[in-house]
Amino acid sequence: MKLTRKELYDLVWSEPMTTVCKRFGISDNGLRKHCKSMNIPTPPMGYWAKFQNQKQVEKIPLPSDYNGNKQNVNLREVDPNDIIVDLDPPVNKQRELEKRLASENPDSYIVPEVLYAKEALIFDTKEKLRLENEPNASNIYLRNNPYKSQIKETLDFHVSIESTDRALSIFYTVIKVLRNRGHNIKINKEKTYAVVNGEEFRINITERKKQNRNSDNPHNNYNNMFCGELHFNIFYFYDYWEKNTCYKDTAFTKLEDKIAAIIAFCEIKSEEIKENRLEEENRRIKLEEEKRIREEFEAKRRAELKELEARRKAEVKEFQLLFTMAERLQKANILRNYINTYEEYLQKNKIDDKEILAKIEWAKEKADWLDPFISKADEYLDHYDKDEIIPPDHSERYSRSNQDDSERHSRSNQNNSEQSGVYNFWARPWWKKK
Repeated sequence: MKLTRKELYDLVWSEPMTTVCKRFGISDNGLRKHCKSMNIPTPPMGYWAKFQNQKQVEKIPLPSDYNGNKQNVNLREVDPNDIIVDLDPPVNKQRELEKRLASENPDSYIVPEVLYAKEALIFDTKEKLRLENEPNASNIYLRNNPYKSQIKETLDFHVSIESTDRALSIFYTVIKVLRNRGHNIKINKEKTYAVVNGEEFRINITERKKQNRNSDNPHNNYNNMFCGELHFNIFYFYDYWEKNTCYKDTAFTKLEDKIAAIIAFCEIKSEEIKENRLEEENRRIKLEEEKRIREEFEAKRRAELKELEARRKAEVKEFQLLFTMAERLQKANILRNYINTYEEYLQKNKIDDKEILAKIEWAKEKADWLDPFISKADEYLDHYDKDEIIPPDHSERYSRSNQDDSERHSRSNQNNSEQSGVYNFWARPWWKKK
């Protein structure tokens, strides 16, 4: 049923939402989503209770400013009494494969009643058991049996002497079917493995034991006796854990009738293991890729931080050099200021002496050597660091604004020089005063 926007609006305001939902077989939330997508207002909570009690209710009008693309909706009316039946039940892959295997070549799954196997594994296993269980095993003939030294690989099974031929017949049938279907059998460290689609399943046949009521101590497990019930055990690894499945005799079935089920299980399970391994491999590759991306991001981030730190250090070093040049210029200007003051003093006092003038020129050259804009070469001072000759705080004594402090400091230096016997030309500008 195709409903227009106006028809759906009239429908949800004509009866409760729960009734409309049952009519069309959808949920209340699904119907509200249709209304919301078409900008259709719905009755608020408690609307129909008030309406049934004949109380005053307000019907929200349909908005006329709707410009959406969705103009109608398709809803299918259903009968509430209909019973929904799943026409496509899940398929049991193993059961389907088991039926197909049994129908393709049913004779190959029949276990022979009499064992006439020429299979080397069966023959060697039977001969080994005969030698081990022979009551006259200490006989010289048995010890010197030429075939004894030729026994190689044997099957893995633990059954009574009475059940040996039956267990070997079942093993022979399983081996024959596996090889006919392109699989293989291998022996490793006295364990038997069925190699199916490249996956290894450890298999063996055991016989269940039960308590021996006729023994002196029936509760002692060493006195248990074989009961003739055979178990075909399949061991495999799945999700890093070893799991096992057992096919056995029951009150109504025999193990001989489950050969096709054993083969089908191994083939289906091998595919599952392979798919699981591929998923694990893909997951591992994805995690490694995420790890690689994260490591690259972290390495890039560390490189950026390292580069930023290097730029910071370079910036600090550049600033320090700038400040050093500024200090040098300040010190050079301090020297020039002192030299200019010295020259003014000489002119004021009309002092004209070649030695003093030579000293003045010498001092100007030293100021030019210290000035970062001139950096005049000096034969003697170029061997020294300009910043170490005059400490940074040395200029503070010459930048004081208080003239009295400067003069007092100068007199102090003069007195110290006189007391120590060191001659200071620049501390006594009046020494040749006329």
